[in-house]
Amino acid sequence: MHFSLDKNSKYAVMQGDLLDEIREHFSVKNDAAPYTKRFNRFVPTRYYAITPTGRFDPSLLSEILKQLISYSGNITIDNNLLAVVSPSQTTWQKKAFFTTDPYRLTLELRDYQAEIVRACLMKGRGTVVLATAGGKTLAMASLISRVSTFYTPDEKFKCLVIVPDLGLVTQTYNDFKSYGVPFTVSMWTGNNDLNLASDVIIANAGILQSEKSNTTWINFVDLLIVDEVHKSRKGNKIADIIKNIKTPCKFGFTGTMPENLLDQWNIIGKIGPVLYEKNSDALRKEKYIADVLCQIIELDHKNLPEPVEDKMKAYRSELEFIIASPFRNKLIAKIANNVKNNCLILIDFIKHGNILKEELIKNCTSKQIFFIQGSVEVDEREKIRHLMEANDNIVVIAISKIFSTGINIKNLHYIVFAGGGKAKIKVVQSIGRGLRLHPSKIKLRLLDIADNLKYGNKHARKRQNLYEKEGIPFISEKIKET
Repeated sequence: MHFSLDKNSKYAVMQGDLLDEIREHFSVKNDAAPYTKRFNRFVPTRYYAITPTGRFDPSLLSEILKQLISYSGNITIDNNLLAVVSPSQTTWQKKAFFTTDPYRLTLELRDYQAEIVRACLMKGRGTVVLATAGGKTLAMASLISRVSTFYTPDEKFKCLVIVPDLGLVTQTYNDFKSYGVPFTVSMWTGNNDLNLASDVIIANAGILQSEKSNTTWINFVDLLIVDEVHKSRKGNKIADIIKNIKTPCKFGFTGTMPENLLDQWNIIGKIGPVLYEKNSDALRKEKYIADVLCQIIELDHKNLPEPVEDKMKAYRSELEFIIASPFRNKLIAKIANNVKNNCLILIDFIKHGNILKEELIKNCTSKQIFFIQGSVEVDEREKIRHLMEANDNIVVIAISKIFSTGINIKNLHYIVFAGGGKAKIKVVQSIGRGLRLHPSKIKLRLLDIADNLKYGNKHARKRQNLYEKEGIPFISEKIKET
C-alpha cells in the first residue's frame, strides 16, 4: 500500500490492492436511502470517507493505518504527506526555542491539561476530547502561548481561534486576558472589526462564513484552533473553511465527539487524530468538577394525541402536545418554584419558552425569571450569567442550542431537560453547564422530563443510555396526570 499527497496538497491518496476493502470499512449506511430513492434514484445507499480513486482527508491516515496493522505487505508513505499529518517534526521541532513544556499562566494547569499541551506540541495537529468544565480554554491558552514563543518578532506569529458563536468570542477573549497570555489578542465579529496586527484573532464561525468578510488572510495563519469542533460536519461550511486553511498545524477541542462515524472521520481527517480524551466521569472521580445526580420524572399523560401514520407528522404532533400540555408546564413551574438555588430550564422551541415563562411568572413570584432566545443580545446574556453567579432564586429558560455549548455557570444547582429529544451532544454538553465547582454546590441535580408517548419513551431510553455511559446515576419517579 502506498500513501502520497496529491499535487494540490489538499488530499492524501491511497493506492494498493486493499483500496476497496479499506474504502468499504470507512463508509456508513445511508438510512434515509429507502425513503428518498423514490424521489431521487441517484441517492447513495452508503456514504464514503474515501473516494473511489483513493483520495481522503490527510489526517485520516492515522485511522487507516490502524486497519492495516495486520497487513503483511509493504506500506510506504511519502515524506510530504508525513509532514502534513505530523507537522511538528518539520516545523516547531526545528525551531531554536522548541520545548514541550506548557506555558505557565496566572492559573496553574492541572496535570491532564499539561499532558494535553505536551501531546499537541509533539504532534503538531490533532483533536482533544475533554469533558465540559474540564478547562479546555486554559489548555488552549497555554498551547497557543507556548507556540507563540517559538517564533521571533520578525516571523510575525499568527493564530486563528474559531468558536461557534458570539458569546464564546467574548468569553474566550476575556478568559485569555485573565490568564496573562504573552500574545496580543483581538475579537473579530460583526460587532468587532478585524485587527490583523494582533497575534491571535478569535472569530465566530458566522463571520468566517459571511460572503462579505475578507478571509484571504487566514491562508497565512501559523496555527488554527477550533473550539467545539464537533460542530464541524462533513460538507458544512465550517468544515470547508477548516480544510482550506493551509497551515497543517490544526487543533480541535470538544467535550464529546459526534455519534456518526462519518462526522468523526471528517474531524479526524481535517483536524487530526484524537490525541487526548478524558470524560466527565473521570473528572468527577478526581474531584475536578461537581458530582451529579439525575432524577427522571416519568409523566403519565391522559388524553394522549391521536395516532398518526406519517412519522414526521406523528413526531410533530407529539412535540405540539408536550409544548401545550398544562399538566407538564405547571409541573415544571412547580419544580422551579420549589428549588432553593438557581435553575436552568432547557427547551427547543420559542413557543414553548413563552408558554413556560408565563407559567413561571404566575407560580414563582419570589424568583427572577429570564428567557434567553436568539433575539437576546450577547451582552444581555452575559448580564444574566453574571447575575446568576452572584445571586440565588433565579430561573432561566433557554433555547438548548444557545445554552448547551460553551456557557458555564458555577452557581447553578438544577438543570431541567424540558424539551425531550435524544441528541447525544446536546444532552452531554447541556449537563456541562452546571458542572463547575461552587462553594454552595454539593452536586448538580438534573431533572429529566420524560413522557409516556411513542417518541417520548424512545428518546427517554436514549437519554438513560447516555447517563449510563457518562457514569451519571439516575433515579425514576412516576407522576400521573389526574
